[in-house]
Amino acid sequence: MTPVQLQPRLVPVNCDIPVLGVRRGDMLAVVPADHYRGDAIYMLTLEGTPMPVRARTARNGDVVVAALHPGGGSTTLTRGQFCDLLLGQVLGTCKMLDRSLLG
Repeated sequence: MTPVQLQPRLVPVNCDIPVLGVRRGDMLAVVPADHYRGDAIYMLTLEGTPMPVRARTARNGDVVVAALHPGGGSTTLTRGQFCDLLLGQVLGTCKMLDRSLLG
């Protein structure tokens, strides 16, 4: 049986994220996911806005989520809470070369 290939989709970045080298208007390639796959960068929906976060496994099996944007904090979520917010896992970045085309 051939594994299902998940197509990444481009999700716009809503704020500057220096740790990823992206600015507002750039895009992140996000592979759909429905569960926590281990330590990585994920896209979560926070207050209705897609936001990339770094996630790692806590000692008790929960997921520690840290914001990547300046001034962001961190929190611990159960795997169920994490999955409720999960849009996908971040595969890569796409930087806008000519921002004047964004309108």
